[in-house]
Amino acid sequence: MGKIFIVCPECHQQLSFNEVPGYQNMVVECPKCHFKANASVYQSGAQARGAQGADDMPTQLVMPPKSVSDIGQIRVKATNEIQFLKAGKNVIGRRAKTGTADIKISTDMYMSRQHVLIDVVKKGFGYEHRLVEINSKNIVKLNGKPIKRGDVLILKFGDTMTLGMTDIILESNDDEATRLA
Repeated sequence: MGKIFIVCPECHQQLSFNEVPGYQNMVVECPKCHFKANASVYQSGAQARGAQGADDMPTQLVMPPKSVSDIGQIRVKATNEIQFLKAGKNVIGRRAKTGTADIKISTDMYMSRQHVLIDVVKKGFGYEHRLVEINSKNIVKLNGKPIKRGDVLILKFGDTMTLGMTDIILESNDDEATRLA
């Protein structure tokens, strides 16, 4: 059993607790702002299979902000790991000790530490998701087709991006992921 770390999206307080049997079904509450979320929804894919990542990183849960329902999420196809997008720039890359991406999703060695950017921009009554190729060392594919260096493309829910050998899908947030306990 290891240690579980959570960063509250509302007040950015870092929380931690010892992993206990059944923690996936626990409701986690931030002691500072009292934001609540069910831990099982936010567990990352590698830890969901009971193994730590290649860098022996501890389990880290991500609690989505209260208003994520229309912002969207990405899901790693192979592991069903879900990461919630935020309004603004979301740099996505490989999980590594020296990685500086906002969202670290895989230990895929064919994925750059900063592979691609999804810019979530408020438009009228919703959000527009822009895929921005940020000149990573490795190519990005959108729905199976490579995109050109420097491209900025409008995404829609259901689009699949391939970063290295890892497929990620842009999705709307499901009801379970945004439901408060």
